[in-house]
Amino acid sequence: MDHSWVPSVRYLLRRARVLDKTRALSPGRLLEVGCGAGSLLAELVAEGHQGTGLETSEAARRLAFHSLCEFAGGEIAIESEESDDWEAGFATILALDVLEHIEDDVVTLKRWFSWLAPGGHILLSVPAHSRRWGSGDIWAGHFRRYDRGALVDVVRAAGMEITHIECYGFPVANLTEWLGERHYRKALQERERNGALEREYGNSRSGIERTVYQRVFAGLSSPLGRALLHIALFLQRMTIGTNWGSGYIVVARKA
Repeated sequence: MDHSWVPSVRYLLRRARVLDKTRALSPGRLLEVGCGAGSLLAELVAEGHQGTGLETSEAARRLAFHSLCEFAGGEIAIESEESDDWEAGFATILALDVLEHIEDDVVTLKRWFSWLAPGGHILLSVPAHSRRWGSGDIWAGHFRRYDRGALVDVVRAAGMEITHIECYGFPVANLTEWLGERHYRKALQERERNGALEREYGNSRSGIERTVYQRVFAGLSSPLGRALLHIALFLQRMTIGTNWGSGYIVVARKA
């Protein structure tokens, strides 16, 4: 694609698991909170969902409008704020690596949950294991990483019934996260020199900043890169029942 956004390895690993879970749900009105560049939303619309994106980052909205979402034939609405008609209006809500950016996660989850129709599902992903907090989390504007028990407690406190939880990404996302620490330490030093350490700046850039990933993606696009990615996806599928990965995916239902 002739656009500045490309998927990271972690994104591709998460995408595989998210699509596996969404394909078990009936197509309907779908909202992705924090849709970023809109790539996954475009894929879900192509599979029959009626897609809406909620994205507060102006830079991400511009990218979604002018790049990836054009492949969905203009069928995706990208909004900067919630609408009154969202109350109990969606069959499915996705919030992928969004909750860790929000200080009051329980209150926010309750609000998202109110947008679900009865019987609807919400699918969340978050970075795993508080002990792995690092420069990448600070760079992205995170408030926290989640341990499994704490995540379950937060989701239940919001009134949701958990139907599925898994730990994804092992071992490749763990490796890329570790390798990325050096890059993010340097990026934070550069931000400090430029006076741009505010959490809001990290929040607005974390889903669309792909300067480093563009070089990696060129390798992934090769036959060898694709073969290695398939191996990574296989290893991930074999270990989702463990607690070894770098992120959690939760599916919860509204009674």
